[in-house]
This record gives sequence, C-alpha cells and structure tokens, in this order.
Amino acid sequence: MHDDLTTRIEGALRVQTEHESRHGVSPADIAALTARVRGARRRRTAGHAALAAAVVAVVGAGAVFGLQDRPVPQPAHTPTPVPTSEATPAPSATAVPTPVQEPSAPALEPVNLPGLPAMYRAPEGLLEQTGPGWFLVRYASGLYEPVPGDGERVSLAVSAPTGELYHLLDLAERRAIPVRWERPDVARVAFGSGGAGWLDLRTGEVTSDDRLPAEVQWLGSTADGEVWARWWGAASPMLYVLPAQGPARELEVPLISGVLSPDGRTVVGDRGDLSLAAVDLRTGDVTVLALPAGQQCTSTGWLDSTGVLASCVDPQPADSTSMWYHDEHGGQVVRLDAAGGLPRTLQAIDSDGPVPWRGSHVRDGVVVHIGAPLVSGSGDCYDFCYGGAYQWIDGRGSVEVPLSPEMVDTVCGVQPGRDGLLLWTGDVCYEETTGGQWWRVDDATGAVRLVAPAVESDLRLGAMPQLVERVVP
Repeated sequence: MHDDLTTRIEGALRVQTEHESRHGVSPADIAALTARVRGARRRRTAGHAALAAAVVAVVGAGAVFGLQDRPVPQPAHTPTPVPTSEATPAPSATAVPTPVQEPSAPALEPVNLPGLPAMYRAPEGLLEQTGPGWFLVRYASGLYEPVPGDGERVSLAVSAPTGELYHLLDLAERRAIPVRWERPDVARVAFGSGGAGWLDLRTGEVTSDDRLPAEVQWLGSTADGEVWARWWGAASPMLYVLPAQGPARELEVPLISGVLSPDGRTVVGDRGDLSLAAVDLRTGDVTVLALPAGQQCTSTGWLDSTGVLASCVDPQPADSTSMWYHDEHGGQVVRLDAAGGLPRTLQAIDSDGPVPWRGSHVRDGVVVHIGAPLVSGSGDCYDFCYGGAYQWIDGRGSVEVPLSPEMVDTVCGVQPGRDGLLLWTGDVCYEETTGGQWWRVDDATGAVRLVAPAVESDLRLGAMPQLVERVVP
C-alpha cells in the first residue's frame, strides 16, 4: 500500500510501455505504408513528394521502435511510369506522436561503511513513504568495549518491506535507542544510561523529555500515553504514567522489573524476593500474585489482560553449585492470576522442554517466547540464544516456530510484528552479543525474510535488540 523507490521505477516503466503501445506503429501499419509508397512511385507528378513523406514516417517509426536497422525492401526493378492526364495525389502518411518521457526516479547511491551491510543513502522523501512493514534499525557494536574508531559508530538505518536498507545518519548521541516510530521524521527514544527524548530522523538532533528523570526504562505505550519505569537510582522503584501532554504521574512500586499488560492498565514484575506482584496503573494498588505452593516463578508474558504465563520450579538451595534443571525439580508452566486468584498448572516441564522464558503477548491465549537452557542435557553454558522460538497456545502448549536448523540455536529474542513474528538472532554467552540480525517470520510456514542483516567483521557491529516498526495512527 505504501510506495518505495523500486515500485516507483517499475511504475514509470509501466506507464512508458503503455504509452508506446497506444501511440506506436504496428507491423500492419508499416506494411500498408510501404504499399502506398510503391504505388506512388508509378505516378509521375506526385511520386517524389509521396515517397519523401513516406520515408520520413517510416524512419520516424523506426527510430522509436528500433527498426532503423531494418530497411523497407525495395522492388527488384523500377516500373516505367505511365503518364496520366491528371496527377492523383498520394495519401499523406499519418504522423507518429513522439512518446513523452516520464521522469525517472533518481539513481540510488550506495553507502559502504566499515563493518556494516550494504546500504543506500536515504533519498529525498523516503521517510514520507514509510508505513507498516518499514523498520528503524539501530546498528552498534555488541562488544562491552567497542573497537576504537569505526567500532564505536552507532548508525540508524531504515529497512524497506522489499529488503533494501537505507542509511539515515550516524548518531552523535550514541545512547539514543528508538522505542516508538509514529511520525515519519521523529522517533521516540530512550537513552541507554537513562532518560528519554525525541530524535529528529533528518538531522540526528535529540531533544530530552524533561518530564522524566534519568535512569528510566521504556515499558510501552497505551491509549492514554506511555509507561516508563525507574528500577534503580531512586530511594524506591517508580512507575511513570506519561500522557501526551502534561506532567508524568508517579507510582511508587515494590518491583525491580515489570511488563505492561495488553490493555495498558497493569504492570506485573519481580519483587526481588522470588515473588511477583501486579500494580494497577490507575489506582496504584499492589496485588501479590499467588504462586504454586513452595515454588518460585519467572513471568514469561501476558496471556491476556488478567493472566500471566510463567515457568515455576522448586527453589534452588543456596549451597547448590550445579545447574538447576526444571525437569528435575518440579518445573511446570503456570497461569498466574494478576488479580490474586489461585494459580493454574498448564503443563509439566520434562526433559524435552522448553522452559518458556522472555516472551510477548500476541493475542489472547497466545504468547511468543524463547526457551531457556534449563532442562537436563542443555549444556553448561547459560546461553539464551538457544533452542529456537515458540508460541504458547492455550490447549496446545509450546509450539515450535518452524525454522531452518542453522537458525534454531541462534534465536536470542522474539516478538510479535504487525504481520508474523520478528526474530533477533546472534551469538551470546555471558559476555557479549555479536552478529545480531533481525528476521521477519511467517509463524505458520516458517518462511523468513532478513530485515536487518549483519556482516562478519572484527568491529562486531550488528542490529541491536530494539527493532521499531513504523506505526500509522
């Protein structure tokens, strides 16, 4: 539905072709014209004028349609003209309109930056063409200590639905991470070290949002505005409900992490003591979630606006030094009630796994998630780019998203997109994330499209975890 440079070029070609087919000279026209020329040569008084007009018409047609190398065949001998009492004028050749040249789109200019995939320079008007299916991609180093120079570059690119990457700019404010893209030329950003603002996608200029303090993290947007959190750096953790206009509303909460519900009314998070709680953003009321007796739980994502999918297991003793596998210690997948009702066991976790881990609400009853290496036989490395991507579907359990074998053990994150799923792949174990790429996946067939590629380089630049799709209100 939204144009891009490729479709503009194809459209111009189609218009030109249609124009020529409407106004061109067909082979039948040329044959008739040749017959008239031969007849005219038999007429003494007007023969030369008719021939000249015909030659002009044929040469004009040939110049347009590539026939100039194919001369009209001449007769083997010239017939003797027969004099007549009155010269008969030859019919005039029909003029062939000259095709109107449609303006062509400007040629794309390649941009080659060390450590980054091939891109084009963003042409004038590109941002106005963007819509659903277009993404903002932030490329940066996955190393804790980036390679000096080119390795410190933070680039912002636009990925088109047809796969092209367009380089917008390199960020002087390297902490800026896009979290929402609604206006074509402005993105909402969070700062890696805390705070929030707006990024001008044309100039790279960043404007801070003074309504929020430093060290806030983005939780999401709602019909009423935005939700941010400050887990550290304050006397108590705080939630900030930020309207489109006016000051933020602050809520003191007993949480150290949180996830926003699908309806934007509740945040569920970890209290830091192996328990979970829900905070009502309208009233500030806190509800401690009931867990299975004697177990601790990790929330995966919201099943709907009242229920949370979680993986639960018996507590690990303080003196234990080995991996604590869920299938060996009572692991189960559970629905927790955000209103404080009793938990409901959905499925036991066995050695085939998976252990549902970080995930997101897709629609009621469906949560897309990755698996944690917390079943026996999964190895000693606490590597969360492990085991593919799944959709928890009520009544069916965790259903693996069909992926190629080489992709399965590189999935580091998954989230819902406008159409299908978005997978972030890479290689992470303890220390650093490298080779980050984003893919769009058809969750039914497993068909994939590379949205944001990475290249092998010592600079270790890759598409970072935050991928933002264009939102059209």
